[in-house]
Parts: sequence; structure tokens; C-alpha cells
Amino acid sequence: MNHYSSMERKSRMASMIFLFLALVNVVSAFAPHRQNFALQRATHFGLSQSALFMSAAPANVTVATSTSDGNAEVITLQGSQLKPKPVTLEHGPVRAIHSIEEFLDALENTEENELVVVKIHAKFCKVCHRVILKFKKMAHTFGLPGANPPVPIRFISVEAMSNPKIIEQLGVKKFPFLQIYRNRECVASFGTGPAHNFQTAVGGTVKQKLNMPLEEWEAFRTEFKSEISSGLENLELLRIHAAVANDCTDKVNDKSVSP
Repeated sequence: MNHYSSMERKSRMASMIFLFLALVNVVSAFAPHRQNFALQRATHFGLSQSALFMSAAPANVTVATSTSDGNAEVITLQGSQLKPKPVTLEHGPVRAIHSIEEFLDALENTEENELVVVKIHAKFCKVCHRVILKFKKMAHTFGLPGANPPVPIRFISVEAMSNPKIIEQLGVKKFPFLQIYRNRECVASFGTGPAHNFQTAVGGTVKQKLNMPLEEWEAFRTEFKSEISSGLENLELLRIHAAVANDCTDKVNDKSVSP
């Protein structure tokens, strides 16, 4: 076994560290988006070595660090500024529904005449996967600061396997399926058809409902009184189902109730 003197070990260690840092510099130079790094110095085997750590600090600023012997040292952070994240809505452009309570909340806690566009889809539906981005893009477009739609509008999505009672009560048999609600009343309900027809069918209907004058709404509600009444009944039945389910859950969790 070969034995190296203390000086030889230090020399080999210094060479290895130098090669490592050189490789890091080459990789960083070719990285498309460099992160910010803070350079912290440490002392090991009597040598001054360097270690790289991620930093959220802005690039090209100075910070104070300390070495292993307690001496203070000022270093400069090198790297490019991280791009700021875009501002998003509370639930993103499309709110995903996970329960009956969330569904009713999205439909009922709205402004006057606000439209709620509901996309009903299923995990096993290939067409549904193809229209996900189309629906999100539509929601994002109406949510832009300069969009200024005639009335407020929001977009939600309901996945069939996660919300079977909602799907059953609404009588949805095919996917993707779209509904539009206004003041708790269902004013549009239809299957969207193939993916290539989604933008025309959905986008056209949304724009038509957004721009419908108040007098036309009154005529519409009179013409489709039966369908609207049926939709309101569905919401009430969903509310009852949720209340019963919650009551049963509370009783199961209440340990004071005798078996």
C-alpha cells in the first residue's frame, strides 16, 4: 500500500477540487437558465476548499459568511435572476371540483348574472384529454385583465370518477359534457362532441350567453321553464344527499353514540 506525505495528500486534494470547480463552471456556462449560487468557503485538511449551494438571493449581490476558523468573509453571488412566476387565480383558470359541496358552492356563491361554465369529463375518455388545454386556454382568455366580459364568468371542471353522485344526478351519459349556469339556473347543457368541434361548440355557446341582453334572458327563461326547473331540482337533491352523507359521517365519528 502506498503512503503519501501530508503535503502530497493536500496537493492531490487541491487538484481534484480545482477540476471539479472547472467542470461546474463549464456546465453552468451552457445551462439555458442558470440558478443563483452562493459560494461558501470551508477549510479541510488545511486547504481552502469551495462548496456550491442553491440560493434564492438576487444575482450579483454581496453577502457575509464565515469560515471554519470564525473569520468573517464577504462574497459575491453570481448567476442570472430567476424569472418571476406569473400571477394566477386562487384555483387557477379552472377550478377542479372534488365534492358536492364544492360544486354547489361554485354555482351559488356568485355575483348577479355571473356565468359558471362546467366541463364534465372522465379519466377514461380520450376526447376529454384532448380538450383539457382548449378549456384552460378559454378560461385563461376570459380571465385576462383586459378581457372585460359583459358579465363575470368562471370555469370549473368535474371529473366523473371522483364525483359519481353529481354525474348520476345530472344524468350525464357521455363525455365531455358541458353545462352553463346563471343565477343557479342551468341555461345550457350538451355533449361537446369530437375534440376538433370543442372550440366551436363551447366557445360559441359561451360567447352567445355572455352577450345575451336581459330582455332575451327573460324570454329564454320562459321558453325553457321546465328544463330550468328540473335543473334547480337536481341541485336541491344534491344538497340533500350531501347533508345526509355528512350527517351519517358525523354519527360514525361520534364515539358517544352507542352501537
